[in-house]
Amino acid sequence: MASISSLSAIAGDSSINANSGATLGKEGKKLYLTTKSHSYQLAQYAYGPREATVIVDGEVSRRLHVSDDIGAEDQPTGTVRLALRPIQKDGSFGAVAASRELPGDEIRLDSPAGVAVISYGCCAENSAEAELSLESLKTLYVSAGGIKHSTYTILGKPALGRLIAMYLAMTPVDDEVLGKDKTALGLLTVSGEGDVLQRIRVHLRTAKSRQDALEWSTEHGWRNAAGGLDDHVVVDPSHLSTPIFEWRIADGETIALPLVKDRLDVSGAKLPEGIVLESLSP
Repeated sequence: MASISSLSAIAGDSSINANSGATLGKEGKKLYLTTKSHSYQLAQYAYGPREATVIVDGEVSRRLHVSDDIGAEDQPTGTVRLALRPIQKDGSFGAVAASRELPGDEIRLDSPAGVAVISYGCCAENSAEAELSLESLKTLYVSAGGIKHSTYTILGKPALGRLIAMYLAMTPVDDEVLGKDKTALGLLTVSGEGDVLQRIRVHLRTAKSRQDALEWSTEHGWRNAAGGLDDHVVVDPSHLSTPIFEWRIADGETIALPLVKDRLDVSGAKLPEGIVLESLSP
């Protein structure tokens, strides 16, 4: 049985090994802890007709300042390295199907939906969670930690499942997700079947900095007959209906988007004063 480095393994092998560890070192008078952890997780995905069983090969590297008050330290975001390796019918690993390196502090398997890379926030910041495809490791969506998702199902043969993810500043990855324009405070992403279907960036014209987002609520969902919000809605194409997705950013201030032909209709949106929506390419 062969033993090989996880990031350089070749197809046909049946064993993968990697090193983990922690080291202490000084830079001037400062003491740093450098860690490297490795994980192997078994996953399956089924994005429409595309199905596979894979090993998610993950590595997290971090460099942390050791001080008398670790909780007050704004530690830098670490580095995550991922590789997907299919399991073949003959009992061996196939060639690496996808690999990627990106900022992050933690890996969480969300099989069969994807694999999440989490970047920790500090102080007023929230964490950020990037959900990656188990087929290609491309980013399906980025959400702010702890914010629930809204979903909908379109009936048919087959039925289609969709997820709406919400991102709201402030997190460690604001500039990567929202761009440099500080009036951009949020992002809505619609994904399904392992693909990104729609992205909508949310701007507040009067925003002076990302801190303006700290005043916003993350309450969202599908408006129901009683005026409340549901997490999920079922769309039957044979019946005329227009579900309304709402993001209630504050009392009396709601971003309302009708769902039309499997997309949130930006042109038909009702918006609070000062809010601007920007459609981005998926």
